[in-house]
Amino acid sequence: MIKTSLSATLPPAVLLLGLCASGLASAGPKEEVVAAVDKFLAAKTYHASMSMGPGPGTETDFVAPDRIRIKMGAMGEQIMIGDTMYLTMQGKTRKQASPGGGVAATRSRDKILGNQQTLKVTALGAETIGGVATKKYKVENSQPKSSSTFWVAANGYPVQAVNVAEVSGKTYTSTLKYSRFNDPSIKIEAPAVK
Repeated sequence: MIKTSLSATLPPAVLLLGLCASGLASAGPKEEVVAAVDKFLAAKTYHASMSMGPGPGTETDFVAPDRIRIKMGAMGEQIMIGDTMYLTMQGKTRKQASPGGGVAATRSRDKILGNQQTLKVTALGAETIGGVATKKYKVENSQPKSSSTFWVAANGYPVQAVNVAEVSGKTYTSTLKYSRFNDPSIKIEAPAVK
């Protein structure tokens, strides 16, 4: 069973988000990915919808530098601000320390890409996703083991990512769709503890 914590909701493979050429005409696919991840990490806000097969999905909002809200359908909602987590389930909210150092602990190039020495990136050409022209990449790593496919718009931000991860001997595929980069209307406030 996958835990509904930030680490389960956003594993490193899932966090490998912003992949594109971003104006690097002479760079190879690996260099393009590294530059795009840096751009993604610099985003002030974003929204992501994640689905894992037939079950309910999650909706995630991020506000820099360290605020994230994860709506888990009928299961409830998590809000992390710095190293504090607010978990709301069945109308009750409790406050506790964030697992694993909070949001900031997940937002680095190494957390997203894994070991850059073992990172393998293949450009898969152009493809239109949801009416948006994108570049498509296959991104694989052995440390930690991950396999992802990404579609990235010309502005350098991701449109969609499909990630394959193994958890407790089972293979899971997640699909993420991204939007609202640098949208100032995205706000995340601490809820009342009740």
